[in-house]
Amino acid sequence: MNSEYAVRLDGDLGPEEIGVKAARLAELATKGIRVPEGFAVTAAAYREFVRDGRLGPVVGREIRRFRAGRDLEAAAAAIRSAFRDAPVPQAVADEILAAYKELGGEGTEVAVRCSPVTTPDAVDHEVFLHLTTGADVVAACRRCFGSLYDTVAVGNREAAGIDQLKVVMPVTVQQLVRSDLVGSGTARGENTFVRVHATWGLGGPQASDADLYSVHPGARPLIVSHCGAKLTKIVSAEPRGTRTVPTTPDERAELVLSEDELRELAGWSVLADRHFRRPTTLDWAKDGLTGRLYVVEVRPGVPPAMTIGTPDQGVRVPQYR
Repeated sequence: MNSEYAVRLDGDLGPEEIGVKAARLAELATKGIRVPEGFAVTAAAYREFVRDGRLGPVVGREIRRFRAGRDLEAAAAAIRSAFRDAPVPQAVADEILAAYKELGGEGTEVAVRCSPVTTPDAVDHEVFLHLTTGADVVAACRRCFGSLYDTVAVGNREAAGIDQLKVVMPVTVQQLVRSDLVGSGTARGENTFVRVHATWGLGGPQASDADLYSVHPGARPLIVSHCGAKLTKIVSAEPRGTRTVPTTPDERAELVLSEDELRELAGWSVLADRHFRRPTTLDWAKDGLTGRLYVVEVRPGVPPAMTIGTPDQGVRVPQYR
């Protein structure tokens, strides 16, 4: 699979080429932590897309208009529109399709996510779930490329003095973990314990509603469990997207995770903290088809959020919600 535009998540490339999210997952996979099979669409693929579609001049023009007083949302939207209309270069598309074929090809359910080369700063980048064709995967990669020009992301880079033409957006494509059929949550080390949150379905649970576990790793782990209310869960909606539904009485009364699963997550958390040499939050998901746990995102530390400075009069900059 490994080529210029699509590479395995095997830890050989750093975040500057495959993005922070993909690089972290690849590093932990080399430590024996289970992550979904997949590949990264590289920064080189993004650059070729921009070059082939002559998108650099579009970005430069819209940024100049913004600096001259144009509404930021309008300028960013114009850039994203140009990205959506530009074709993916054939060489890039061919390598994406070849990599997808190695994952199983047509009919194989995958998730496509943006993987910025820097730690995200309160920007909700594109995520595409339940894709089952090569054409949809290529189209989702193009949408991820364009999401680099999310309104807040553009405003943050302007506030920080970052050159808009030098940023890149790798993409991660992985086999889909059907956590909507079972559950998901987080695991994070705190002092000598690992705290685990768990809920049914997709998404990050609220601490007040989720199951909460405290696990002391070791040869004979100590586990303390608290059953949360778990009143609702997020599930997949056909053909795509998600919806929130009530949980059943049995789901509300039952713990999401077994002791064996908690021991596995706690061990992964300890490994991740040691590897990154700081507290690390693992987003995990349990596949409802195989029963296996996977780490789907790694978040070392908590980066400070960058805020956009007060704009000049007449220029509207959206604030974080």
